[in-house]
Amino acid sequence: MRKKRKLTVGDILEEQSKDLVNKSSKDLDKNLELFGDKKKEKAIEKKFIPTGKYSLRTRIKNNPWVKGRPSAQAVKWLFREVFADPKKYKHKKHLLYQGGLFIFKYFEPKYKGTDRLPWFDKYPLVISLGPRATNLGIRNLGFNLHLLPPRIRIIVLCYIFELYKNAYRYSVLFKKNDNPVTISYKQILKVLQPYGIEFCVRMYIPNLQNQIVRFPVDDWYKAIFIPSRGYDGIRARALIREWRLFCREKGIHINEKIDWRAVI
Repeated sequence: MRKKRKLTVGDILEEQSKDLVNKSSKDLDKNLELFGDKKKEKAIEKKFIPTGKYSLRTRIKNNPWVKGRPSAQAVKWLFREVFADPKKYKHKKHLLYQGGLFIFKYFEPKYKGTDRLPWFDKYPLVISLGPRATNLGIRNLGFNLHLLPPRIRIIVLCYIFELYKNAYRYSVLFKKNDNPVTISYKQILKVLQPYGIEFCVRMYIPNLQNQIVRFPVDDWYKAIFIPSRGYDGIRARALIREWRLFCREKGIHINEKIDWRAVI
């Protein structure tokens, strides 16, 4: 009897993508329910609207947490300030607006314990690509940063901010904490594919998400250091090995210990 081949990360991602109505990068953007103000975004891009000079990479580099144990400090901040201030941080809707950074509980995925989902992050930290219509219903699509090595997470978040910095700076300057930003899967993939970002693309069933927190852009320099509070079916070190394997399969040569300060 032929031995059953073990599914690779690439196989799992390919299986997950079959639930999308349109699977190409181009169609991913077309199949999005947009909440943003297109006219305002175009005006921002043309600098008709002032956006300020806020720099995420500067805020991260100057964050005093980086000199010690940033993950421990981030967890303290999460419990002492974020969870204690639901008016500022709680996201009351199940659909995640595009371009936002969210964290939530996700304990019972649809394919939990199957070959399609042998492991998962119970507390995803997600840059949202917005809700998508699939053959199985509405899904929230995004990049779960917890599936990337810690230093790669910082690089990815900073690059996304820089790609759409005028819109994000507008959110910071005018305190538009729930302001969607139209981000493009295709454009992000083009820039960040060398960092294995495809590995962290995930879909989430809205009704299975609980205790959703959304982070204002001017808190991203703290939120990026929040570690996952638990993986199911895999340990953190093994997860990094899976990311390495995925990168090798894609012909990507990147070290998870890269100096993020030099890159961002």
